[in-house]
Amino acid sequence: MLFVPASGPAGSGEYYRCLALARAVRARRPDIACHALLHRGAAVEVDPDIPCHLLDDTPTRQTPQVLGLITELRPALMLFDSAGRVQQLRAARAAGAATVWLSDRPGKRRKGFRWRTLRQLDLHLVGVPGQLNPRLTARERLMHRLCPDAAVAFFSTVAPAGDAAQVQPLLDRLAIAPGEFLVLVAGGGGYRHQGRPVPELLIDAAVEVQARCGLPCVVVLGPQYRPDGGGLPKVAPGVHLIDTLPTATLGALLARARAAVTGAGSMMTAQGVAAGVASVLVAAGGSDQPARIRALAEAGAALAAPLEPQAIAEAAVRLAKDETLRHALADRAAAHGLRNDVSRVADLLVGLYERRLACRVGGD
Repeated sequence: MLFVPASGPAGSGEYYRCLALARAVRARRPDIACHALLHRGAAVEVDPDIPCHLLDDTPTRQTPQVLGLITELRPALMLFDSAGRVQQLRAARAAGAATVWLSDRPGKRRKGFRWRTLRQLDLHLVGVPGQLNPRLTARERLMHRLCPDAAVAFFSTVAPAGDAAQVQPLLDRLAIAPGEFLVLVAGGGGYRHQGRPVPELLIDAAVEVQARCGLPCVVVLGPQYRPDGGGLPKVAPGVHLIDTLPTATLGALLARARAAVTGAGSMMTAQGVAAGVASVLVAAGGSDQPARIRALAEAGAALAAPLEPQAIAEAAVRLAKDETLRHALADRAAAHGLRNDVSRVADLLVGLYERRLACRVGGD
């Protein structure tokens, strides 16, 4: 399987979603080789079992290189996550690959249901977090009737499973107990706001939170964070700075926190949902984040705060002190269909892979 996520020096949610899916696929079928395409400037977690082929830009703008890799690797399945062009889809099918388009934003969803795109697909995976009974629009139903061979499946979120074995040594080292600390994490950490790196705004908020409620705060800076001046800010005791964590360890850390402040990127939100942690969401970068925050806040599944340390701290302290509110947010998130569908999506990919491989062997 070849995973083709959008990627770059700042945002990395699509890559981490593909990484979670590739790991889930290999957990089911270790014999399936999973590869990914990645912007060479993206500072992300790399899994030695899932080789990355480096590009000079996001795959959508690297068609000659993508076509060359299709010829070289001859994948049985290609998954395009918010990236890719019709020419690339056509080349994948010509090489015998099953093609999957994954969309979790309105623009990418519309692109996946265009005639030129849909007729090149075997499966369109549509992200619909917070929708209990998702449906196609009238236009999408029409396009689906015109292209009946392209299956459509909905999913809520995709996130890695938490690694409890890895997080306990971290808690021991920091001398903090489960349920007695807060986590603040923007995501990749590569965005800036009003001239400052977003993780530094979270550090300021963490200092305020710790001073007001006395709970330790763990700030995960992210692999793409580059501090101004080259050094980490000095913080008060009780505020712990961590450069970066593997996604599975971060998921387990979130699951053990009393509450969290997170960016609202697709993967960061998915990890919070998967961990079941009551969260304050901030728009830490990416044009899709404000809409995602509004939807979850209106559903009562999370609190929202502007990207300003004092406002973030006020919301986080409120959440840390109010157990009833924390339970209410978790209950509403579950009631609105927010869940981690990584296992179900991986099963869909493995099934499609096996069918395509059988066709290849049969000479179809």
